[in-house]
Amino acid sequence: VSGILMDKATGEPLLVDGAEVTAEVEFTPESADGTVELAYTLDTSTLAGTTIVVFETLYQDDVEIAAHADINDKNQTVEITEPEKPTLGTSATVDGSHIADPTGEITIVDVVEYSGLNPGETYTVSGILMDKATGEPLLVDEAEVTAEVEFTPEESAGTVELNYTLNASALAGTTIVVFETLYSDGVEIAAHTDINDEAQTITIEPRGGL
Repeated sequence: VSGILMDKATGEPLLVDGAEVTAEVEFTPESADGTVELAYTLDTSTLAGTTIVVFETLYQDDVEIAAHADINDKNQTVEITEPEKPTLGTSATVDGSHIADPTGEITIVDVVEYSGLNPGETYTVSGILMDKATGEPLLVDEAEVTAEVEFTPEESAGTVELNYTLNASALAGTTIVVFETLYSDGVEIAAHTDINDEAQTITIEPRGGL
C-alpha cells in the first residue's frame, strides 16, 4: 500500500521543499480484513492554513487493485492550523500601586503576561519608560530608563518580570507609561505600546505646596 499527501486547496500533491510526501509499506495479511499503518513525517512550519488529504493505493504484484482518493473525506484530512500569535499584556506598579511619591528612588515592577510562545525556545522581552505627556521616552539624568530579560518559557503562556529603578525626585506630576517589546532571535514578534493603557501607567504625584 502506498500513499501520498494532497493539498486540498489545489487538488495536487502537497510539496514540501519542492518534493512530494509519500509513504509505502509491504505487508502479508493473516486474514482477509485488517489494518496497516503508513507514517508521513514532514516539516509543517511553512504549511499554516493548509488542509492535507491522504490518498492511498493498494497494489498486488505492482498492479493497482484498490484506492482511497476522496479529497473530501474528513477521515483522511489533517488541517494545519494557524499558530497562535504571540501577545503581551502587562501590569506596572510601584509597591502594588499605580501612584508613587516624588521622594527619591522608586522601583517600577512590570509583570509581563505572554501567550502564544513556543516552550523551550529562548525569548527576550525589553521595556522602556515613556513620558505620557510627550509620547517620548522618559529621560532621567538625560538617559532613557530601560530593562530587559531573557527567558525560556516552559509553557506557551506565563509571566515574566521587568524592574525599573529610578530617582523620582525630579518627576513630580509626571505620568509614566511602560512599553514592552518581545523578540525571538533578535526579531520583534510582539509589542505592548499603548500610551493610554492604565495598567501600564504610573503617576508620580505632584509635590504638595501652600
